[in-house]
Amino acid sequence: GVSSAPGSAGDTSLLGSATVWPLKRYGRFLPPNDGDEEGQSTSWKVFESNEESGPLVLTIVESGHFFISQERTVLEGFSLIDSHKWLKIVRRADCLLLRAQTKQNQCRMFRVQFGGSSREEMQEHCCSCVHKLSQYLPVQGPEEQSLSQDTQAMDTEHAPDEPLPDSCTSLGERRSVAQLAQWALRQRSALPPALWQPAWSARELGPLIRLCLMDQHFPAFVEDVEKELHRLAEE
Repeated sequence: GVSSAPGSAGDTSLLGSATVWPLKRYGRFLPPNDGDEEGQSTSWKVFESNEESGPLVLTIVESGHFFISQERTVLEGFSLIDSHKWLKIVRRADCLLLRAQTKQNQCRMFRVQFGGSSREEMQEHCCSCVHKLSQYLPVQGPEEQSLSQDTQAMDTEHAPDEPLPDSCTSLGERRSVAQLAQWALRQRSALPPALWQPAWSARELGPLIRLCLMDQHFPAFVEDVEKELHRLAEE
């Protein structure tokens, strides 16, 4: 079921307490390649929660960070702070469809189906997650925006009927925790385009940084974070 405890999010424990929901599957929309014939069906790359691959979970950390992971692989990761400016979410039954737009005018789409021992429990998990997400951005219901596929579409991995703009591109490649740690240690120019945009503006960061600097334990914390990043990068 849903768990909420300090450190329960594994590698995200440094960010504070987190709430974790089990997922049945996670699907990433694959846009057509430039060489594809016009009208050719595109598809979804689907990850299943099973014994072989490990459990899929959706984690929202109190700091506002959103993760979808399977074992030690991070499939999605971003900050929900100000996400209403670039992220749209639609709920249908026990599924969520998420569509993100970047400043580079690129977009991507993915969806999740919540896990549970029954359809009722799956919908309860979805409802609980929507309640948490609504603290950061509105979540539309099916009556507000019709989804073109029913929840069984994930099983067939078919594309939705609604076409995406030509500028859409898949930014959500699988990333290991080690890769993410290596990126965090690099300069901005080495980061993937999806990670260029900061969650907060420089002005908003000022008060937070002042508070941190007033904490006598903050320098040691920064040092520990850097050591942990190096350790994760070497794994």
